[in-house]
Amino acid sequence: MPKQHKSAQGHSFYFVLYLVAIVTVFVITNERDMLLAKRADDMARLVELYVKPLRLTPAIDTVRCYIPAGPAAGAEPVRLLAKTEGPIERGDIQFQLLSVRSHGPGGTVSHDPGAGTVVNDGGNAVVVYPAQGEGIYEFAVAGYKPRIRIKGQTMRLNIRDTSYEIQYSDRLARIDRDTTILLASVTKSGLDPIPLCLSSERAHDTWVLGPSYAKRVFIGGVESPDKVSFDASPFRVERNAQDRSSVTLVWDHPSLGAHTFKASAAAGRGLGQADRASISFSVDILPPTFVNPSADRSFFGIPYAFDGQIVGINPIDLSVETLHDGQSIGTKPVVPKESIVPERSWHTLAFRVLYHGTAVKEHRITVEPPPPPQIKWVQQQLDRSRNAFVINVACSDPAGGPVKMSIESQPSGIARLDKMRGTSFVITVSLDGKPGAVFLKLSAVDQYGGEAKSTKQFNTQ
Repeated sequence: MPKQHKSAQGHSFYFVLYLVAIVTVFVITNERDMLLAKRADDMARLVELYVKPLRLTPAIDTVRCYIPAGPAAGAEPVRLLAKTEGPIERGDIQFQLLSVRSHGPGGTVSHDPGAGTVVNDGGNAVVVYPAQGEGIYEFAVAGYKPRIRIKGQTMRLNIRDTSYEIQYSDRLARIDRDTTILLASVTKSGLDPIPLCLSSERAHDTWVLGPSYAKRVFIGGVESPDKVSFDASPFRVERNAQDRSSVTLVWDHPSLGAHTFKASAAAGRGLGQADRASISFSVDILPPTFVNPSADRSFFGIPYAFDGQIVGINPIDLSVETLHDGQSIGTKPVVPKESIVPERSWHTLAFRVLYHGTAVKEHRITVEPPPPPQIKWVQQQLDRSRNAFVINVACSDPAGGPVKMSIESQPSGIARLDKMRGTSFVITVSLDGKPGAVFLKLSAVDQYGGEAKSTKQFNTQ
């Protein structure tokens, strides 16, 4: 009997060890999963600084359309615009018409989204759908920007010309996709003709002096904008044979200041007032000014950061061409900001800011040898506990990097540095010999060949 009792105790002991081991593995696994999830979320937040999420928004709250009182089959199709924001390059955004529903006297009706089309027009989504009768129509439009590829628990991200592989993140998986709802009010016009109507994305714009100012105007109520004439001085009218819904008003030589314009149009159908429409809009023409002014000189071997963002202009519309001594180095988007390291043989640097390829502002600087490091005597104090005189010194290269420091003293050998390389140093002067004064000479050399010397005498009594 005693042996059986001892055996039972042994089994209980190992069972407890087994439970402890299971709980420990569970806790470790749970902490690991939480750490990986937080790391993935932090990485997603960091990526979002450079990869702006895709966002879709309606250009107009509700588009108003009119159809004849007769059969809807012969009516002009409904045209809507969804604006996009976020990605720098928007020409490859893929759009899809997910669903179409109408709300009328007979209730809510679902329609076939395949009966309509949605295309990428300059980075925005243009939806064309045949009118199906009176009512309020809801168009669900989805956009997708192919920047991130998901492979199991990892994601491959393309930023400019470089590809990165990071841990999977739910937050980052949604950065390339967005959906919006476009609304259209379709009304039968009875015996009245469908009136000509004009609209635009924004009633007010901000522009910079230099490039031509362009305003896209959408036209409704007619089959083709080709039949519509405009009175819109000082603008000229540009028409696109592939675009059946809008024209572009272009002001070739804008002038500084705030301007308000009214453009009038005539359809020429012989329908009187229904053939005439107008649109008003305003624009502020500003001198191109940098958001963050950059330094007016640079030094070879030291990174120079240039910020090409211009007040009032969306950074995604800007690029910057870098030149040294008149030779182009390359053209890149202004964001994210990058640095360039001038070479010893260069004499000048120029940064030419381009708006859709047209130069709007230029920043020129000289390339000079780096200035020598500066030695600063910060503070000194008497440390009686160690019978020493302590002096703090700061010194760095022009880029804020470390320097190599050496010291000479009179009386000789009583002063020492806490280190030979750095940006801050502590000098300890021994007072064991009871010197009345000490003379110090410091020499600093940086990585660019710059040298500096500084001397100072201290009374130690």
